[in-house]
Amino acid sequence: MFCPSCGGQIEADRRFAKLVVCQYCESAVLLDEKAARVAGKMAVLAQTPSELFVGGTGVLLNRNFRVLGRVRYGYERGFWDEWYLAFDDGSTTWISEDENNFSLETYEDADVPVEYAEAYPGQNLTLGETTFHIDEKGVAICEGGEGQLPFPIVSGEKVPFLDLSMGDKFATVEYDLEDQTTRIFRGRRLDIRDVQMDMTAEEAGVYASGGLKAERAATDGRRERITVTGERSRSVNCVCCGAPMNIPDQAGDTIACEYCGAETDLRTRRVDCPNCDASVAVHSREAMSVVCPQCHKNLNVSRTEATVLDLAVQVDRPAVPFRMGQKGTLRGVEYTIVGHVRYVERDEGVYRSDEFLMYSDEVGYQWLIFENNHFSFCRELDERPAGFEPRIAQAKQSFSFLGKKWRVFEHGYSEVEWVEGELPWVAQIGDQNYYMDAVSPPYLLTAEWTDTEMEWYEAEYVQRKEICDGFGIDPDTIYKPIGVAPHQPFERSAFRKQARWVMWASVLMFGGLTCNAIGKAGNEISSMTVSPQEYASEYLTESFLVREKDSLCEAVFESQVDNSWEYFDVAVVNENDEAVVDFSVTISYYHGYDDGHWTEGSRKERVPFKLADEGKYRLLLQGQAGSGANPVPGAGYPVSIRIKEGIELARYYLAIAIFAFSWICIEWFRKHSFEATRWKESDAADDDD
Repeated sequence: MFCPSCGGQIEADRRFAKLVVCQYCESAVLLDEKAARVAGKMAVLAQTPSELFVGGTGVLLNRNFRVLGRVRYGYERGFWDEWYLAFDDGSTTWISEDENNFSLETYEDADVPVEYAEAYPGQNLTLGETTFHIDEKGVAICEGGEGQLPFPIVSGEKVPFLDLSMGDKFATVEYDLEDQTTRIFRGRRLDIRDVQMDMTAEEAGVYASGGLKAERAATDGRRERITVTGERSRSVNCVCCGAPMNIPDQAGDTIACEYCGAETDLRTRRVDCPNCDASVAVHSREAMSVVCPQCHKNLNVSRTEATVLDLAVQVDRPAVPFRMGQKGTLRGVEYTIVGHVRYVERDEGVYRSDEFLMYSDEVGYQWLIFENNHFSFCRELDERPAGFEPRIAQAKQSFSFLGKKWRVFEHGYSEVEWVEGELPWVAQIGDQNYYMDAVSPPYLLTAEWTDTEMEWYEAEYVQRKEICDGFGIDPDTIYKPIGVAPHQPFERSAFRKQARWVMWASVLMFGGLTCNAIGKAGNEISSMTVSPQEYASEYLTESFLVREKDSLCEAVFESQVDNSWEYFDVAVVNENDEAVVDFSVTISYYHGYDDGHWTEGSRKERVPFKLADEGKYRLLLQGQAGSGANPVPGAGYPVSIRIKEGIELARYYLAIAIFAFSWICIEWFRKHSFEATRWKESDAADDDD
């Protein structure tokens, strides 16, 4: 068909399209059953380095498709594109592209069970049989469209929207407040590598401009491939201090700054600062803002041309262990420090934390958090905990997520105090957000939200030795960690881990031996009673027979002393009247009333002794008795003596069991103290107060 405005020939398939944008005059042409009419002008959309482009064809999940159209929406953090695709079988789908994240979506008209004004980030919203989590609420502005679209759009129209997610499922709800209708785009995360384009945008001439060159395939008759290139600048600015650096003719891929020593990668994309004309490095397509290292202006780089937002630096640069451009290896991946945000929290004191954005060609962006000299390795989550509302969660409340059991640690409020380098969102000094932390050591789960957005992150505690080794940092330059981090694990050395199992085994083994020894009373081989008159001078008892060599025997002395004492010197003599063992025995027992009944001492004493040879033995004893401290000759009570053979001493086993159990108790106390220190800084501590 021909454009009603300029007469140019435009492609329009009424099966799929209700609106077509003329590629010649940018007129928005509405299609109805009778005729086509011009509905106004459509803003020209800037091309982005996307794999998709209007008119392009390819294969998606083994199905041939054609890109019919595109709609762009701008919002506070930048913009996103919605690509409209048609398959050979007549069905259609959408691919949403936002910050280099792709989602495969289907469009439907349906009612949404919540009004836009009532919705808020973090709320659960059920669409059909799926319960989603509201991640973001905002108002987007339709910046324009191109190609063929299944519904009318108006350039500059404000579109309230909700971004939803749950696991690998995503959805976007768009509200038309005037018509009281909604549009729902349901989808799931899509790996752009699943999209195989028949031709690149450069080959199709979409990005045709200066600076392009052709590379012809050597074999297979493959088509000519065009890639964007550009001559390397003669000078660049240091990514760390912003100093201008002239590039030698024989320079490699990196160049070191002569002022601060930081290395700058010459292969990265660069934008010119509109304020000072410095050449500013931008490492990833996901970058939305970057701070010029020379003039410290915060630049929005989400558009084709960078724009100045505000002055990013309001305080002196923090004393931190990393600098922009610093390289290091963590978990087997080489990263470059490309961004830094410092947050400040004022709550009965001033608390600061530093978050460093790391970039790798292999995995993209990852975060390294530095707080109170503790380190954490952090990633953003696509998953959301079902049925959990972080805004109202109580301290120490438990919930399950990602196969772990979490406990709510604290809620807080912070604002941005320092920004440098590049970031995947537009960050400015003074930006504020709320957060909730939950712990499952060594992991920390964080929900961060504003009035319009909620995001989730999972951080893993990292020992500083790993950080220092990976980034080549002298450990002596970093102060020791302060206190216990919320998700810091209780560390045991290899020795303590092994010792814990040894001690538990000792408790069980020697505890059992103690019980067995107590139950093994031995055989009684003699029983006798000695009167006070007999033990007042040396007294030799009747003989008793020991039948075993190296026999462990026991003498049990018992007397009915009452508020008095008795003392005996005892010798065990053999048949040759030789003393082979000697010992002493004291029996004392006192009782009375003093604010209640009390007792002290015992009327029975046991004395073990060992005899090397079997045979007959006798006891030679002499004793004295009395009350208080003075002995009374001839006074006292008769003492009964029983001799046992073949006993086992429980006290040695018991001593070992007690020692092992004491070690376990000390370890438990160490861990308990560690946990008490951890939770001392949580909301639970405030509740206890």
